[in-house]
Amino acid sequence: MLLKFLIKLLLVLVVGLILISIFGKNFLVVNEEPVKSDVIIVLSGGEGRLEKAASLYDEGYAPQVLLTTYGEDGFSKQEVMAAGLPDEALILEEEATSTYTNALYSKQIMEKHQLNSAIVVTSDYHTKRTKFIFERVFEESGAELTFVAATPADSLGEFSWFTAFGEYVKLIGYYLGLYKFIDL
Repeated sequence: MLLKFLIKLLLVLVVGLILISIFGKNFLVVNEEPVKSDVIIVLSGGEGRLEKAASLYDEGYAPQVLLTTYGEDGFSKQEVMAAGLPDEALILEEEATSTYTNALYSKQIMEKHQLNSAIVVTSDYHTKRTKFIFERVFEESGAELTFVAATPADSLGEFSWFTAFGEYVKLIGYYLGLYKFIDL
């Protein structure tokens, strides 16, 4: 009896998540207007993120760019050079393994360099979860954070339902606090 109930509940949850993933993709997207800041934080792992950060840098939104997960598992020197970011503007972070650790290490670096505001750049589908975790980590820091989607405005939300499904699963994991125990 209990097993049947659990199977039905799981089925309803999976179907619900799939429907939300297909029809509720815009919920995942946060794209705020950039404001002048002390640093641009660009999260590794997605297409267009580095280019968007370079564009914001070129437009004068911040004098420095913090590259998370720089090196073997993140941005390469060649990618950074191709984006046109000058070495003197870069702050490198090489340890992060998840969005949560991106936020933790970014906060430490901002405190070390006495930076009080940041534009956080990531993929459109990743902005809701990024905003959730960064605001939680930075909650008592007093830092001003702005979240900008790397995807051009005319194509926001044009990611696959499968990407959205995975992002909803991770977002639920973050709401449940699982990010403290596993890399999400």
